[in-house]
Amino acid sequence: MPLISRRPLLLSVGAGLLPKHATAQPEIPDRTIRIMIGFTAGGGSDLVARAIAPAIQQRRSRTVTVEHRSGSAGLTMIEILRKAPPDGSIVGLLPSTVWLRRLTTPASFPVDPLMDLTPLGIIGTFEMAFCVSPDTNARTIEEYVKWVKEGPESRRRFGTAALQTFSQYFAQLIGQQYGVSLEPVPYNGTGPLSSDLAQGRIPAGCGGLASFVHQHRGAGLRILVTSGSVRNPVLPDVPTVVELGLENLQLVDWYAFFAPAALPPRLIAAWNRELIYAVERPDVRAQLTQYGLSVGVSKPDECSVRLASDLIRWRKLLDMLGIQTAN
Repeated sequence: MPLISRRPLLLSVGAGLLPKHATAQPEIPDRTIRIMIGFTAGGGSDLVARAIAPAIQQRRSRTVTVEHRSGSAGLTMIEILRKAPPDGSIVGLLPSTVWLRRLTTPASFPVDPLMDLTPLGIIGTFEMAFCVSPDTNARTIEEYVKWVKEGPESRRRFGTAALQTFSQYFAQLIGQQYGVSLEPVPYNGTGPLSSDLAQGRIPAGCGGLASFVHQHRGAGLRILVTSGSVRNPVLPDVPTVVELGLENLQLVDWYAFFAPAALPPRLIAAWNRELIYAVERPDVRAQLTQYGLSVGVSKPDECSVRLASDLIRWRKLLDMLGIQTAN
């Protein structure tokens, strides 16, 4: 089964194909808008969705809700979205790392992101973050590794918001580079994980940067390294894998909006414009930037190209862990 379908993209259809007499641009539906996310409250997806939803609601004077449909590392929400009516009233926000399961366990993740859903646009990129509980007293990766090696096996545990995503694999890749085998403990989102880190119930954790920025600043946890090439402006005290000499672990993920597959081209264009408006609002841009995102809305077809390119890059990282990937 191909990892990504080669169906013609609908996304190049824009205003230029409208009849010449049509002057008004199409809009999103004049009814309640539902934004679904595949993880629990308090995580990165939740924060990002709740930053964007009010801007759309104010612009269109209609109710915009953020709904959690957590389970199976995002798959529960994806299955609901793919079966939703393609009328533009229901969309989903997803981090790119959920599509990693197309490589690792395609039989249990039977969703083609370009065949079963319609991309509406990437709204920002972010790094992965590896963090520790303050109880470890570790302030660097080297100190954390020393702490792990000198203690019991339980110190090798780390929390992940979703198994078989880079919330798991990025941490294990770091451990591999330092000669320690880290054991993932699954959580239903980064909200519960952050709480356990602050309380010392789990020694370490891994996930999208947005999920941990606030707690890092408040000393509820400590981010030791990100997967970026340069330090994130909102965390100038946190080094990157490149600085640690681990250039091969560099990784940049992204958040994107998706809709059901049969969404008409006019609504694809309408939603892309809506996202551009919302994300470019100074207050929304500032809020997303404070979460550690590099903000900017792509064209829908650029999302598809990015995903295809990332799948190739992800396969190489998984090979480093000896994880067999689908063809």
